[in-house]
Amino acid sequence: MCGIAGMVHSDPAHPVSYETVQRMCDRIVHRGPDDYGSYVEGPVGIGMRRLSIIDLDGGKQPIPNEDRTVWVILNGEIYNYKELKRQLEALGHRLATASDTEVIVHLYEEYGPDCVLKLRGMFGFAVWDLRRQTLMLARDRVGIKPLYYAELPTGLAFASELKSLLTLPDLPRAVSSQAVAEYVAHLCVPGRLSIFDAVQKLLPAHRLLYRHGRASVDCYWQVEPQPDFAKSENEWIEEVREQLRDAVESHMVADVPVGAFLSGGLDSGSLVALMAKASAEPVRTFTVGLTTEVGDFDERDAARVIATQYRTKHEECLLAAEVGSLLPSIVASFDEPFADSSAIPNWLVCRETVRHVKVALSGLGGDELFGGYERYVGLQMGEWFRWIPGPIRSSLAALAGSLASGDGSSPMIDRVKRFMAAGELPLAQRYFSFIAAFANASDILHSDVIKQVGSGAPRYEEIIRGLTVREPLDVALTSDLHLYLPDDLLTLSDRISMAHSLEVRVPFVDHQLIECLSKMPARYKVRGFQKKVLFRKVIRDLLPSEHFARPKQGFSIPLAYWLRGSLKTMLLDVTGSRAAKESPWFDWPKVKKLVDEHLSGQHNHEIRLWGILCFQEWSRQYLGKGSH
Repeated sequence: MCGIAGMVHSDPAHPVSYETVQRMCDRIVHRGPDDYGSYVEGPVGIGMRRLSIIDLDGGKQPIPNEDRTVWVILNGEIYNYKELKRQLEALGHRLATASDTEVIVHLYEEYGPDCVLKLRGMFGFAVWDLRRQTLMLARDRVGIKPLYYAELPTGLAFASELKSLLTLPDLPRAVSSQAVAEYVAHLCVPGRLSIFDAVQKLLPAHRLLYRHGRASVDCYWQVEPQPDFAKSENEWIEEVREQLRDAVESHMVADVPVGAFLSGGLDSGSLVALMAKASAEPVRTFTVGLTTEVGDFDERDAARVIATQYRTKHEECLLAAEVGSLLPSIVASFDEPFADSSAIPNWLVCRETVRHVKVALSGLGGDELFGGYERYVGLQMGEWFRWIPGPIRSSLAALAGSLASGDGSSPMIDRVKRFMAAGELPLAQRYFSFIAAFANASDILHSDVIKQVGSGAPRYEEIIRGLTVREPLDVALTSDLHLYLPDDLLTLSDRISMAHSLEVRVPFVDHQLIECLSKMPARYKVRGFQKKVLFRKVIRDLLPSEHFARPKQGFSIPLAYWLRGSLKTMLLDVTGSRAAKESPWFDWPKVKKLVDEHLSGQHNHEIRLWGILCFQEWSRQYLGKGSH
C-alpha cells in the first residue's frame, strides 16, 4: 500500500523538478511512512510513499523493466502476483524483486494497456513508457483505491489524494458547483467529479493514456446483472461458498501480520471464520465498542463469541467518541466534503487496530452484493404498495408525514415516512429518494447555485440510464455498486485507514466474486422481508445460530441525539455563524429551518445537518470562511 503522485509535461523540453515530485509525495506521507522513491527524468516525474507489506526489503518503488525504459508506481496490492510472475518468467521476463508491483511493468511490456485485465487486486498505478513517451494511469475495477488527475496548461498531474495536487501553484482552486450539488444528494462527491473544477477522479475500471499533451480515458471492465436461472439453489450455494473462500484466501497474502475487523455481524464473522480456516496461525481480530450518553453501541460480546470459537488473538476496547475534537481531523483526511457519519467509529477502530498490525481485512461490501439493507426490502415493498388504491395510499402517506421523528434512536419512523413519501414515484426516482440526503438540491442550495447546475443528480441518472435491467433489486444493487460503494464506503475505508497508515483489504468486493454474484437471481438476495437469503445459507455452518437472529447494528452512532445534546453548541455556532449566513452555497433560511425542526424533535434531520456541518468545516479548512 502506498501513495503515488507525479506529473508529465506536454513540452518535452520542459523538465519536471525533483522538488515538485517530493512536495507532492510529502503531503501523503501518512499513506506510506516507510519509504520514499522517485523517478525524475526530463518532462516526467513520478514518486511514491511506501507502506511496506510485500517484499519488505526489495520492493522499493518506482520499479523499472530490464532496460529501464518502462517504470511503474503502485498504490495497492496485486493478489495474484505470484501466478503472474510465473507466467512472465515462462515468457522470458527477468524479475529482479519478489514484489507484487514489478509484475505490472512486465505485463505492460507484454500486453500494453491491456495489462490491467490480468490483475486481481486493489490498485491505482502509473506506468511511464519512455520509448513511447506515454503515461498510463489505471484504477481497480470497483474503486477500492483512489486516483485523481488534473489536465493543466503545462501537462498532466496525478495523485492518490487531492492534497498532493493542491501543492501545485498553477492548479486553479475554483470550487465545482456541480460537485456541491452532488454532495448534498450523496454526502460525498461522486463519479469523475472532484470538489475542484480543475481536478477529476479516474473512475473505477478506467484507464488513462497521456501522450503528446493529450489524454484519453476508457473503461476496461463492466458488470451488470445477467441472472442465470438454470442453476439450482444448492448449486449457487456451492459456487458462492467456493468463491468466498477463494476471495478471502487471496486477500491474506502479505509479509507482515494480517488482522481483521470483527463485529457481531454476519459479514465480519464469516470473514474471520474463513480466515481462520485458511491460516496456520491464530487470526488477529479487533473490536471497538462506543460508549455514549445514551448507552453503549457495543458488539463486543457477540464478537467475542466468534473470537473464542475460532481461537483468534483478540483485542477489544470500549471508547468514548469525542466527536467535536475528531471532526477537523476526519474532514482533513478526505480533502473534499464527505459526511458519512460512520467515519467516526471507523476512525476509532483504525486508530486502535494500527497499534497491532499494518494490514486488516474488512467485511465491507457484503450488504451491497448480497442484499443486506432495509432499503432493498423497501424498494420491493414499494412495488406491492402501488397495488393499493390511490386514495388509501394518499391517506397513509399523510398519516406517516404527521408522525414525529423522535430522538433518532430508532430509524423505523424515519424509514416509514420516507417510504410513504416516495410511494407515487417511478422505480429509479423512488430509490433515489431512499438514498439521497436531499433528493432535490433546491431544498438546501442557494438559488444562484441552482441556476448554474439545476436540482438533479447527474451521476445517479447516468448510472440508471446505462442499465438494461428492470428488476427493482437489481436496479438498486447496481446503483450501489457504481455509486454508494466506491464513492462513499470505499472512499471512507481508504482515507480513514490511510490516515492511520493502516492497509484495509475488502475481499467481499473481489471482482471475481462480483462477476459470480451478478449472475445470481435477485430472489436469492432478498425475498419478501428476508435479506441476504442465500448468503445466510452459504455461511450457516461457520457461525453460531444466535448470530443469525441478531438485529443488524453496523457502525451505528446516536447522531440525532448528539446534535440535540453534546453537539448542539457546535451545531448552533456553525450554522449561525457569519460564514453560514453568507454562504454562496447554502440557502441560510433553509438551513435554520432544518436546525429548528431537528432541535424541536419535529423532524429528524441528523443526516442533512451532519452534511452541512462537514461541508462548513471543509470550507473553513480549504477555502477560509466558507467563501468561493
